[in-house]
Amino acid sequence: FVSQDLDKIARLNPSALDRVITVSCEIKAEVVRQDEREAGLRRILNFGHTTAHAVERLTGYSRFKHGEAVAVGMVTASLVSRERGAASSDVCEIVEVIKAAGLPHKLPPELSNRDVVKAMGYDKKVSQGRLHAVLIRSIGDAYVADDTPPELWEKALEEQSRL
Repeated sequence: FVSQDLDKIARLNPSALDRVITVSCEIKAEVVRQDEREAGLRRILNFGHTTAHAVERLTGYSRFKHGEAVAVGMVTASLVSRERGAASSDVCEIVEVIKAAGLPHKLPPELSNRDVVKAMGYDKKVSQGRLHAVLIRSIGDAYVADDTPPELWEKALEEQSRL
């Protein structure tokens, strides 16, 4: 419904905002209810954050607001997800909604893909030298992958630069 109501959401239509906020809170509350102690499932709430944290770190937390950095990261994670088997149509929908919302969807030009991937290695989601990133199988079906090599992220970032 975000895709369908994006224009209303952007114009701050009260009923559209109420719906998107209410449903978002309900989804988050259900995930937290199922994983109160952060044993695993709750990590799916970090979709897009792996790249976002790297971008924020490399830009001194001054280039983007957190949500904007997450939008960039959602595009990156979506492209990595497609390489891992996610439906192209779902990935395209995520990218198009982010772009249509006027959110940033690419890395700032001063950052190199390699530097971003290296900075991702400092994320709190790295455990035993492996990056645990949130990816999607389809819209609404996220999972944590712990076996995405740096080259896959660099490839996604390269593709992202051409969007």
